Amino acid sequence: MRLSTWIAFALLLFTIPLTGQIFQFNPYIGHQLPMPMYTYNGKFNTDGGTNYGVNVAWGSGLSGGGFSENAFLELQYNYHKTGMRYSFYGGDIEDLGDLAIHNILVGGHKGIGNGSFETYGGVYLGVTIFDPLDPDAFGYTRFTMAVNAGLKYYATPKVGLRLNAQLYMPFWGSSYYFGWGYGGYGTISTLVSPYMNFDVGIFVHLDNSY
Repeated sequence: MRLSTWIAFALLLFTIPLTGQIFQFNPYIGHQLPMPMYTYNGKFNTDGGTNYGVNVAWGSGLSGGGFSENAFLELQYNYHKTGMRYSFYGGDIEDLGDLAIHNILVGGHKGIGNGSFETYGGVYLGVTIFDPLDPDAFGYTRFTMAVNAGLKYYATPKVGLRLNAQLYMPFWGSSYYFGWGYGGYGTISTLVSPYMNFDVGIFVHLDNSY
């Protein structure tokens, strides 16, 4: 399924009327750690590096009651471009060119704070799209779960700084054959290929209800 189709599907989920009073927009930049993927014949590994993204969230902020206080429903998009290699066990390392990784997730996070500083944690579900820039290579779309934790600093009631650490867990399943270009590299031998992002960005409240 194409990236544009997944984005349209994710946005459709947010056409349902929401009871939240705050619309929060959070662009960010950060660093992604290398991601290993093991097969029975060797190992794929990315270089890691800079990632970019944007989160869009709805919630009640401090005005909420009970669990809804500082709780947000959130749509996430993350992009990362990296080099990728394959290492044969006991053999050579093969350069596979660049790989684009797209994450499209929906979930929520809950914070604890006083209106100036807030710590939070969240859980998300969605897809990871592995899109090789080599036109002869295969692309893969995998179901993904993610968890995050971070800190929000409110410089004003409407603008602040968000520090975020997020663990992505794309699921491959057993006996999943991984090909690349005109050749193949064998069967994935791991259920999940986890990797971490560390990001910093601003967040802005786009209404006057906070």
